[in-house]
Amino acid sequence: MFDRLNQLTTELQTYISSIDVDCVDAGGARALVEIAERVRRAGDSLRTVAVGQVERTNAWKGEGAKSISEWLSTETDCAHYEAQSVVLLANQLQHLPVTTAALLSGDLSGTQAVEVARGAIVAPNTETQLINLSRHATVRDLRDATSRVVAAATDEAERHR
Repeated sequence: MFDRLNQLTTELQTYISSIDVDCVDAGGARALVEIAERVRRAGDSLRTVAVGQVERTNAWKGEGAKSISEWLSTETDCAHYEAQSVVLLANQLQHLPVTTAALLSGDLSGTQAVEVARGAIVAPNTETQLINLSRHATVRDLRDATSRVVAAATDEAERHR
């Protein structure tokens, strides 16, 4: 089903392992970091949306794990807290199509997507605004803006009680 993706992944891994970074000048090293970031974002975004489908289809059950985050942690050799974050984001993305598209296109890093989703899930009208902010703001600034969105949404919900 994913023969082409497997082939591309093998080719990419082979090519990457052939690069002698000690022979790369300063500009080339910077370019490699930028390329590596694009590759990382692509892999992280695919993993996140695939985890959502694994959870929706219960494909993780029967593997001996007590939860999907435990399964993911074991399957990918990542820390449990990272697996929990990926699972949470995957669940949130089901309700955030604009964020999902931005993540899959590489416009958002996983860290940025977590922050956008954290705000947009409680205040959906802020999704596009937070994505736009992420294009020029630091992660810290995005996190601060998201915290303000969450606080405002919480205050609004409490006023309606």
